[in-house]
Amino acid sequence: MDVVERLKSFIENETRSCSMDFGAISPEYVFRMWGGNVSIEDIKEGFKKLQKQGIPVVVK
Repeated sequence: MDVVERLKSFIENETRSCSMDFGAISPEYVFRMWGGNVSIEDIKEGFKKLQKQGIPVVVK
């Protein structure tokens, strides 16, 4: 599974499992939750790709 698909799945699960909304999920939050196993740069790039797909994520 590539980073973008993994991010999409993670964001969907986070918004389903708690009261967190898309805007509260930052690349730094994902980095911490994934235990640093994916570089922050790759996560940020994935966020940009998701945003281009119309998924409401915050790209800083």
